[in-house]
Amino acid sequence: MSSNKGSKLRFNFGFLLEAITGTSRTMELDYPSILLEDDVTLTPLKGSFQAIRNSKGIYITGGLHSNVGAECARCLDPVHLAITIQLDELFYYPPQSTPPGEFSVGEDGFLDLAPLVRQLSLLEIPMQPFCRSDCKGICAECGQNLNEATCDCEIDTIDPRLASLRSLLDN
Repeated sequence: MSSNKGSKLRFNFGFLLEAITGTSRTMELDYPSILLEDDVTLTPLKGSFQAIRNSKGIYITGGLHSNVGAECARCLDPVHLAITIQLDELFYYPPQSTPPGEFSVGEDGFLDLAPLVRQLSLLEIPMQPFCRSDCKGICAECGQNLNEATCDCEIDTIDPRLASLRSLLDN
């Protein structure tokens, strides 16, 4: 996977690559805000992870906590969701031995966690996030947020394709 040289989640683990199997290092993270890509900003990003040298590369394990922004599925208001990111990934070394679709440590010994953290944070967002459990959504006719005010739209519950059958109900 590509590495982003400006990433705040890019760490030099070259010393682990030279170490014996089983050598580890614990890293603490405490960022007030971090932009992973144009579509993912985590505020804050806290937690710790352990990097362990093994025969195939560097194994990363740990837990991170953050908040991620999303859009309410009913009213489209912004929502900030608390998420927990569980890291459990092998970064292969040397990069030539990396199976397709897997992560690797660069030839320079740098390991970029940003793509992994981005993927895992997106997976933590529910398919339909809600700003609150009793969200009323928006009016299908005028677009009014029904949590903020009511609207005067007349909701026609009959499918327009079946409108001719309405006359049977009126009789």
